[in-house]
Amino acid sequence: MITLFREPWLVFIFLVLLLSGAAAVGYRFAAATRINDIGHLHEQITGLRDGLFVLEALLIGFTIAMVLPRFDHRQDLVVAEASAIRTTMLRADVLPEPQRGKTLELLREYVGIRKDFANVGLITPAALARNTDRTTALQDQLWEQAAAVIPKSQSALISSYIGSLNEMISVSERRLAYLEHRVPIEVWIIIIIVAAFQSFVAGYTLKQRLWLSLVITPVVVALVVAVIVDLDSPRTGFIRIEQSSMERLSSRVAGGQP
Repeated sequence: MITLFREPWLVFIFLVLLLSGAAAVGYRFAAATRINDIGHLHEQITGLRDGLFVLEALLIGFTIAMVLPRFDHRQDLVVAEASAIRTTMLRADVLPEPQRGKTLELLREYVGIRKDFANVGLITPAALARNTDRTTALQDQLWEQAAAVIPKSQSALISSYIGSLNEMISVSERRLAYLEHRVPIEVWIIIIIVAAFQSFVAGYTLKQRLWLSLVITPVVVALVVAVIVDLDSPRTGFIRIEQSSMERLSSRVAGGQP
C-alpha cells in the first residue's frame, strides 16, 4: 500500500478499477433486488449516496489542505538552501589559510551532493541514505575547519561565517524532514474506503444501467486523488519541485564562481 502511494499513475489506475467495479456491483445488487422500484426506499438510498459524496469531498479537501502547504514549503526550502550555501561560500573567504582553501573545496563538493538530493527519492531508500550520510560527513568536516579557526580569531566576520554554516546545516535537515513528512497511509485508506462505499451506493441507486454514471465519478475521484498523491510525492510522478536555484548555484560553482 505504501509503495502504491508513491506512484500517482498506479493510484489512478487502481482507483478507477476499484470504484468502477464497486459501482457495477452496486447496480447489479439493485437490479437483483429491484429496490429502486420502491419510491421511499430509492429516496433513502439516494440520500445516503449524497451524504457519502459530501463526506468524500470533505476528506479530499482536508487532504489537499495538508498537501499544498508542504509542497510550497519544499519549494521554498530549495531556494533557502541554495541561498544559505552561497552565503556560506562567500563568507568562507574571510577564513585564514589553510582552512579557507579546504573549506571552499568541501563546499564545492557539498553543492554537488545537495543537487543530487533532488534526484534521490523515498522509493530508493539506499540512495537516500548514502546521500544523507555524505551530507552529514561533509558538514562534520566543515565544522572541523571552523573549529580550527575559532581559537585564533573571534572577529565578527568569523562569527558571521559560523552563523551561515549553522543555517546551511539547518536547512538541509528541514529538507530531509519535509521529504519524509507525508500524508499518513491511514488517511488514504479512509479515503479509499469511503470512495468505494460511495461508488457502490451510487450504482445501487441506478434504475437503468448507464455506463457514464458508473464510470465518470470513479474517474474524477481517481484523478483528484492521483493529483494529490503527486503533490505529496516530490520525487516521483509528474509534478516536481523546481530545482532552478540549486542548478544555478551548481553552474556558478562549476564555472569557478561562488
